[in-house]
Amino acid sequence: MKNKSDNFFTEKEKTAVETAIKQAESRTSGEIVAMVVEKSSAYLDIDVLTGIIFSALIAVYPAEIAYLHSSSILRKIIPSLNWVDHVPDSERFLTGLFVFVTITVLLYFPIKMLFRKFPAIKRNLLPLKRKEFEVRERAIRAFHEHGLANTRDATGVLFLISLLERKVYVLADRGIYTKITQAALDGYAASIARGIADGKGGEALCNAILDAGKELEKHFPIKSDDTNELSDRIIFEK
Repeated sequence: MKNKSDNFFTEKEKTAVETAIKQAESRTSGEIVAMVVEKSSAYLDIDVLTGIIFSALIAVYPAEIAYLHSSSILRKIIPSLNWVDHVPDSERFLTGLFVFVTITVLLYFPIKMLFRKFPAIKRNLLPLKRKEFEVRERAIRAFHEHGLANTRDATGVLFLISLLERKVYVLADRGIYTKITQAALDGYAASIARGIADGKGGEALCNAILDAGKELEKHFPIKSDDTNELSDRIIFEK
């Protein structure tokens, strides 16, 4: 799957989706917006946590080796220890701990950057509920940022595709929810997700938009003074 939002769809697919939006809106007062984002959250806490955990796991073995050979290591560093028969366990423990902390600190930033560079690794570490929460929150934020919450009849509908999480979320304004349930909107999201999985994301999005347009037409038919309040172009964001 492509991880960049602006090249997720081909130019042909972009045109098809925008045409589907125009066609759906031609029969209803509803306003439909399609959006593709690279991720719904930066997940900075996950970067920190995985950086610490993985660097610490890697540091365990070298630290153990340092502890086992700490007597000879310390005698080379501190010549006076050659005069004692047994290096204190506390000194040996501190040697292993020093190696553990040093390696953990040195590896922390490279490992954290590795997870940022390869989002597929991070995605597999994210709990399902966390992904669902962040995608929903991004949809709510985008809904307000792009004017869907300001339509005349409160009939905005957002189709959000979030690439990192591999999730699709459909969010509607309060006017829509008087007639159409979130469960019905989730059905559109599921059909788009299946289409993306089958390599037919553009087609699936078009079909979902047209189906939503037919449902909107039943409850929110177009008015004589209707205007196109929002752009029909797909929104792409990081």
